[in-house]
Amino acid sequence: MTPRTSTLEQQVVTALRNGAPLRGLGEVSIRDVRIEPGQPFDVSFQLQSGKNGVLVLGEIKSAFTPRALDEIAPWIRRLRSLRPDVSVAVIAPALSAQAQSYCVANGIDFLDLAGNLSINLPGKLTVQRTGMRSSRESESLRPAPQLMNVFSGRSSRVLRVLLEKPKAWTVTEIVRELGTETARFRTRFPQSDVNFAISVGAVSKAIASLEEQLLVRRRGAAVLVTEPERMLQQWAEKYRERYRWRLRRAFTTNNPFGDELLAIDSGIRGTFAGPYAFTGAVAVSKTAPFVDIDLIEVFLGASGGDSRIRMLNEEPKVGAPLRFVSPYDEGVFMYALEGAASVVAPVQAYLDLYARGGRDLKQADYLLTNVIRRQWAAA
Repeated sequence: MTPRTSTLEQQVVTALRNGAPLRGLGEVSIRDVRIEPGQPFDVSFQLQSGKNGVLVLGEIKSAFTPRALDEIAPWIRRLRSLRPDVSVAVIAPALSAQAQSYCVANGIDFLDLAGNLSINLPGKLTVQRTGMRSSRESESLRPAPQLMNVFSGRSSRVLRVLLEKPKAWTVTEIVRELGTETARFRTRFPQSDVNFAISVGAVSKAIASLEEQLLVRRRGAAVLVTEPERMLQQWAEKYRERYRWRLRRAFTTNNPFGDELLAIDSGIRGTFAGPYAFTGAVAVSKTAPFVDIDLIEVFLGASGGDSRIRMLNEEPKVGAPLRFVSPYDEGVFMYALEGAASVVAPVQAYLDLYARGGRDLKQADYLLTNVIRRQWAAA
């Protein structure tokens, strides 16, 4: 046992004895907490709720990724089969939403110091609470994050390749694909300096993070997305968390071009020299045409020439207002659809519709069912 592990166990045990993970759960308490160095688990304690109580055997680690949980799941099932009257739980300073979801889906009990827990022994005791944010105490016990956030910034370009063109990809092939997509995009906007390329190392780190979250599986030297919808859903949830914040940099103007997409595209192209692409409801108006468009969203790439776009406010109002959004990453332009108008790929349109919520969420579901799933099935 390393000193770091011993220290972590002592700190977790102290938090358990203080009842820190159960704050706000009135009748639930922790009793008789013991470190168990000679057992196949790290700690044991009694979890009490009113007159009902169960013995919990806990495995303590600084962090559990879905991949790590997948690896120890057989051990947990075996221990549960030998001791069906007790709970076998994983315990960490903080468990990610993905780790908690994996535990719930696979019948693994868990508890973290932020206050998230799920202890389920049918007929004896069931306690569950999720959605608790990390406290200063739990954060202080967490190691520096090792996994890349693949759902934002340049790393998300790897997700775009995997979701727009689902197949077995090697790291080298993904790097090459990013270069190919850069060249394709520049044929549409020859004056643009947009570059989707990222380094081999960055792609490797993104793949490693996806693998830890069980979002990709290895097939020899290549990786494959076995559940693309789960990956897209997790991305959509992360995207929505930051969506309103990103809109702070957006600006809205009058629309003097009308309601037809081609006319609006022609008007913007004649006003703005840089890269742009329609997203949201207008982007899927042909493939998912059942929502009235009250706002037309456009990603506007960097060019230093948006002053002419802002002057559209001096023009008469003809169609729905135009909202111009600075993309969080140039990757939003990847796989923009070929055609008369510059329109984002279905995956990006889905993210923006999902983030807006309300009636746009129904259109996102329609797009997923009738376009994206079919695209995956045909791959």
